[in-house]
Parts: sequence; C-alpha cells; structure tokens
Amino acid sequence: MSYSPIERFHDALRGKPRDRVPLFPMTAAWAAANFSDAAPSRLASDARLIVQAQIRAREAAGYDPFFAYANALYVPGAFGCNVRFLSTGPISDPLPFTFGTAEDIERIDVPDLGNSPKLSLILEVVEGLNSYGKGEIPVLGAFEGAFTTACRIFDADVILRLVLKKRPVLEALLDKINGFLMVFGQALVEKGANVLFIPDPTASASMISPRVFRELVMPRLRSLLGALQVPCILHICGDTTITLDAMAETEFHVLSLDQCMDLAEARRRLPGVVLGGNVDPIKSLLMGSRRQVVENTLSCLRSAGTSRYVLMSGCGIPPHASLENVKAMIETALEYGLGPD
Repeated sequence: MSYSPIERFHDALRGKPRDRVPLFPMTAAWAAANFSDAAPSRLASDARLIVQAQIRAREAAGYDPFFAYANALYVPGAFGCNVRFLSTGPISDPLPFTFGTAEDIERIDVPDLGNSPKLSLILEVVEGLNSYGKGEIPVLGAFEGAFTTACRIFDADVILRLVLKKRPVLEALLDKINGFLMVFGQALVEKGANVLFIPDPTASASMISPRVFRELVMPRLRSLLGALQVPCILHICGDTTITLDAMAETEFHVLSLDQCMDLAEARRRLPGVVLGGNVDPIKSLLMGSRRQVVENTLSCLRSAGTSRYVLMSGCGIPPHASLENVKAMIETALEYGLGPD
C-alpha cells in the first residue's frame, strides 16, 4: 500500500489529512452476523471464525479497520459472568456479590491472562488480524471502561447504589478493575492492536451526573490511557453534551459521539479535538434508504470538517443493517474526500 489506512489514521490525529477522513463504522457485531455462517455463540468462541468474518466484512464494505472482537462481553465473561446469546444479541448475567467494605474487594478474583480462554481467544484474534494486515491496517482491540465493566459484572443498579451509599467501596472496585484493564490493554497492544476502542456506555450523562463522571470515571480513563501506548478512541453513548468538556479532558485521541449529538456544536466547542461519529446506525444504516445514508454521511462530514475527524457510526451497527447501506456510507465519504475546494 502506498498510503496505508494506519498512516491515514495517524495523519487525521495530527490534523493533516491527505486525501480523505478515516472510515471507522462500528461493525464488530454486524460483521459477525453477516459474514459467517456460524451461530453467534460458536463464532464468539472461535478466533479463526472471528478473523475470517472481519476480513470478509472489510473487503465487502470498503472501510479502513478491523474490529478484533465479535461482542463486548468477553471481559465480563472472563470475570465469571454467564454470557447468553439471545435473538436480540448477547447479554451477561451479573455475579452475586455483597459489597460491605473496601476490604471486600480483595475477594474478587481478577482473570489471569495466561489461563483465561476467553481473553486468550481475543488476543489470538488480534494476532491473526495484525498478521493479515501486516501493520498497515488499523486493528482495534476493544474493552469497556472500568465503570461500565463494573456494571456488567455486578449489575448497574448495584453499582449506582454504591455511588450514593458506599463511595470508598466503589472507588476500590473501580481501581481493581482498571488495573486489570491496563494489563489487558497492554497485552492487546503486544499482540498487534495498533488502536484501542474503549466504550464506556454506562458513564453516559443519562446514567450519571457530570460531577460523578469527573470524580469516578474521568480519573480512571486518564490513568488507563497513560498505561497504553497506542491511540485510543473513547465512545460514550447518549447525549454527552454536559460531559463533553470532561470527555476531552481525558485526553483520549478520538472522542466518538452518539448519533443524538450535534456534531457541529461539538466541533465549535472542541476545535482542536479529534472527533468521531456519528452516522445514525438505526434511522440511517438500519432503516434508511440509500439517499438517507448519503445525506446523513454528508451532514457529518460538513458538520465536523475533514481535519481532526474520523467518520464513524454513532454506535454499533445493528446486525440487520444492509451491506448496501454500509457501502453507501463509505462510498459517500470516498467521493467527498476532503470536501469542496
């Protein structure tokens, strides 16, 4: 490749795009559902099938990266949660645990990377995709932030009660989970992940206040970022208007915004930040016509501008979205390039 996708991504981070913006639709679950004949539960437990589906999906749709996972629940699964595959997608059953004092956190077992089949599988996926891409294709390792991971493992209601009633216990829990995520993130990088995608959906402003975000979430995200040696993308679901400045203060390399966010307003507030987003995965990519996808994509490109911008979907693309609509998003961006002269 004369100008590789990973070079294009790094140029976007520097605000010096050469030909177009990077194209990073969130396709992990979509690729798994549409480019493999295996049942979701089988695919999620077979590194070879995940790699195969990712390669096929990228070649069919024409976007830039690989997403080195089939769903976001392998970390809760490694902690012991039962992951069930329903027709609507996978869910994890939270673990029963009584939180009394901070000392109780010591009883929580952290997965051993060397002895966890679920984590070893994801590391194998990363290694396989990196080998295929020869370092020229962005390979996105992924895991959710500490706050969301805690909510997955022990149930969101339990964690949100700790916010109000047992803050020191929650702080100890988040620190323990964050420490594990640092180690796992470093392992992903060692296996070839050259970008890390870190969603933290339960840290949304619809779930916690801006104050709680600053006190509990932001410090862990910042320390996590400091332990990782590759560009990191932060995605938080929902309307994050009131936490947008705090998100920027995490210093993540890219802030990925939900489809409900006003991209033009975000660009006005954060002119020097690399933004990602926010083609609507439901109204456009799942339910819309080609024309709607084209108009939505053009609106994103015009609102964010093509400097310091990564074209992404506003959240994960649903499994039933058509290949034609995903291709329409990509083709529109390719034709648009860096915009009008």
